[in-house]
Amino acid sequence: MTSPAPYRRHRHPVTLTFVWSLSHQDGQPELTASGTCPVCQCAMSRSFGPVQPVLAKGGFLGRREQPTGTLPWNTSCQCDGYHQPRPENRRGCGAMLTVTAPPAHLLQGS
Repeated sequence: MTSPAPYRRHRHPVTLTFVWSLSHQDGQPELTASGTCPVCQCAMSRSFGPVQPVLAKGGFLGRREQPTGTLPWNTSCQCDGYHQPRPENRRGCGAMLTVTAPPAHLLQGS
């Protein structure tokens, strides 16, 4: 865990390259992107299960809109760092991140 950094909700402007892996949870495929948040410099992982969650205001944040998997995926920082004043039941520093799509061979395996 890194030193305390402020929690602030904002979009990071660069598409990031994270390491993707495929696992199966309860017989269902689960893709996981792992890397370092460029805003707070904390290590993080984000798992995407077989069902893509809808955003509160509608839409899918560009994930899985095309079966080719070429669109970038979006996530918020999911690190375990200490960032305050973070809202209750939240993880990360608040940064919204865009991650390159997983490799095609992982999408075919899901």
